Amino acid sequence: MESIASAIETDAQKTIPSPWEFSCDLEVDYKSEEKAGIVYSALAVDKELQPDKVRRLMSISDGKLSVHFEAVEARFLRASFSAFVDVLTLATKTIEQFGEGIEL
Repeated sequence: MESIASAIETDAQKTIPSPWEFSCDLEVDYKSEEKAGIVYSALAVDKELQPDKVRRLMSISDGKLSVHFEAVEARFLRASFSAFVDVLTLATKTIEQFGEGIEL
């Protein structure tokens, strides 16, 4: 009897659409755990303005910054991704400009 109940639950979960229908991933290879960590720390303080509509999950591994975005609508995903890339570009250029020769 339990297997039938779990099968019904599984089928019900498949038919209920997730509100996070739109997603994308971004990965930037800094080739340095330190540089990726600096960028991560700089960007982690900026939370999503509409967390009920957009989620952003960041992680660092092997000198790479990985970011996963999810949103309820494509326009929210696009706006969040675009704003994030602008700040990411600024942080990266700052490290490139001032990070050479400086102990991090």
